[in-house]
Amino acid sequence: MKSTWNLVGMALWLLVLVTLIWMTHDMRVRRIHLIVKEGRSFSWRNFTISTVELVVWLLFFGGMSYTTFFQNVNQLGSRVNQTTRYEPLVLSTGVGNGSSYYVEVRNGQGQKPIQRYTYLTEGERYQVDSMSATVSAGKHPINLPASAYHWNRKAVAKYDQRHQKAWVGVIETTYKKNWVNGIGLHAGRLANRFTLIRIPDHSFMVQK
Repeated sequence: MKSTWNLVGMALWLLVLVTLIWMTHDMRVRRIHLIVKEGRSFSWRNFTISTVELVVWLLFFGGMSYTTFFQNVNQLGSRVNQTTRYEPLVLSTGVGNGSSYYVEVRNGQGQKPIQRYTYLTEGERYQVDSMSATVSAGKHPINLPASAYHWNRKAVAKYDQRHQKAWVGVIETTYKKNWVNGIGLHAGRLANRFTLIRIPDHSFMVQK
């Protein structure tokens, strides 16, 4: 568990389950009481009580479901932290004719194929896919997919110059450790990661 604040969310989800069990039991007891005491299976009063209980529970369940599963991290503002790290790329060699490259690209299969990018930094080998990464080549380092994120333009320009347009930038968005994020079981957890792979031009990218 990334933060003890997530215990708040666990307790609330337990309450959702307990409330559902209690509501089902209460509806059954009231219906049996109605049949035994009054000799009928329906009354408007009983129907109204059951309807109110169900509506309240659905609102509770819906709120917890939205908070846990359907929040848009891009709209959470101060509830998240964003960090960016930059590393120079390491040139790989020995592909058939001995050419060098920074990025290896593999095309996926299926109706919506996803590309997988493999790159090297100092002592590390990484693989990311096109759902959470992009390759930028040419004059402008921040291409269209990457422009959806907040980059430090000065840092980007510095790395472009220092590493001859061969570096990788990784933006990570993490939920802050507080009770609000704990409600959705997100406190301290990684919300999103996006990788910008910067290369001088497409000749430094090999497709397999």
